[in-house]
Amino acid sequence: MQYTGWSIDILEYALSSEYAIRLADPEEWGKYCSVYYNMRYIGFFREEGFNSSQRNAYWIYRGESRVGGVRIEPNVMYHLFYIPPFRDSFKVLSLLKQLLMSWSNRTKPIKTYEILSDQVDLYARAGFWPDEFRCRWMQRPTEQYNIVWDRNFSIESPQIIDHQQGAKKFSKEDEIADCDFNSFVGSLETIRRKKFLLEDFVPHEDPNCTNEILNQASTLVYDQETSQLIANCRLCLQDNQAAVYSVGVIPAYRGRGIATRMLQRALTVIKDHYPVLRLYVMEGNDAESLYYNLGFVQGELEVQTMYIPAIES
Repeated sequence: MQYTGWSIDILEYALSSEYAIRLADPEEWGKYCSVYYNMRYIGFFREEGFNSSQRNAYWIYRGESRVGGVRIEPNVMYHLFYIPPFRDSFKVLSLLKQLLMSWSNRTKPIKTYEILSDQVDLYARAGFWPDEFRCRWMQRPTEQYNIVWDRNFSIESPQIIDHQQGAKKFSKEDEIADCDFNSFVGSLETIRRKKFLLEDFVPHEDPNCTNEILNQASTLVYDQETSQLIANCRLCLQDNQAAVYSVGVIPAYRGRGIATRMLQRALTVIKDHYPVLRLYVMEGNDAESLYYNLGFVQGELEVQTMYIPAIES
């Protein structure tokens, strides 16, 4: 069948004579997604916190019965869920894929994100290719720690300053970039993010993704003898929850408990402001054992991205 091109002003699209999608109120849609996307994911992913300005949340209807939901727009589809006892999940996904392909720029890949384990085979059957990396959220309650630092180290919090034309940046972004480059270059995480050069590690801080408390809870660790920044841990907001954006220690200083102390400091500083601290870790990352030993509990393992390849012009 022929589809109308995508527009935020169109409230309903027919998928077939039986199925349709209808634009949803993001807050109500988010509550359903939190429950039905995957029960094991609750607490790690809080869809109801999404920005209500995102107008890509749709209900899936069979006739006049609501059977699920999805976020969909040209070249992107994600957070597909079904409301029990609905079972015809592959048929609906195939119809959604047809609609998505009719909307999308085929010179670019069509992507879906954060695919949980019970949907990977479903997307694969529909023709989506899996990314090779699997990731998961981890979290633990915030807690007060009595932290003792090595006297050879000095500790401070990063500062975000005004830059040109109202933009923000870290006051010591060159030092942070150098520290991150030496901490992460060549690791699985940087391969996943395609970071290979020093300039790839310059932090581009979005002021909407952090706040004063999270900056205070972030840590820069200096070797007092050399004045070198040898470790840093930076926090951010993820769906209005406190999360670890990055934690790294350059190789010569590993094995001294620096990463543990930085995370304990973060848990302590934000204790009266956030109930939990979250982080996102890739399967096979050496740091996963560090997080586990600090009491972080694992969430559902996911394929971060699946995609339909672009068609070369």
